[in-house]
Amino acid sequence: MFSYDINGQPCHGKFNQSIIGKCSSVDDCQGTLVVDTSCEQKRCCILESLHTILPSCLMESNLIPIFNTTRGSFIHNILQGGLFESGICFNCPAKAAFLAIAATMTDNFQNDEAIGSDAEFAGDDSKYGNVEPGDGSRFRRRGLFGLRERTMYQRLQKRLSQYVTLTNPELAAITKTAIIIAVELWKNPNSLNGKISVVLLMKNNG
Repeated sequence: MFSYDINGQPCHGKFNQSIIGKCSSVDDCQGTLVVDTSCEQKRCCILESLHTILPSCLMESNLIPIFNTTRGSFIHNILQGGLFESGICFNCPAKAAFLAIAATMTDNFQNDEAIGSDAEFAGDDSKYGNVEPGDGSRFRRRGLFGLRERTMYQRLQKRLSQYVTLTNPELAAITKTAIIIAVELWKNPNSLNGKISVVLLMKNNG
């Protein structure tokens, strides 16, 4: 699953080694960027294909300064699909909010999961709904809308059962899955936590 025959130094997901890619710079990645400490920049690019042609919801100039890169073109394509599926293609304030959340949760589209060692995330092992040693690292922030902590991963798996994010949490970082999760959170902002809106999610992940 998610395995590609590609040139360059091979790399893989930390928790699921069947998620295979190549070490890459951010700008050159057409796909998902997951953490692999064996890579010089600690980023492993999981190759993904582009969506078919969609209605124009987003101008490339909206993504300056990243749009003139392989990564920028890929993210532009993914966001087009998300904005269209969210029904906000022609709603400028809603689009701005959607993009602001996505940019914040991904460090301006530079990371699809939070970067850090197990030791650095150990402080979160008993926070944010985490209950077991290692949960802080395993259920780190991932995806365009910042899925984070065991409880949110559990609720997502119940709501979108085709994505086994509780047992395979790195799937939440895979960009084509992440945009589906983002659309779900946009349309149903309380679906994963029962308490806060998706906009407040930015504060909780800040």
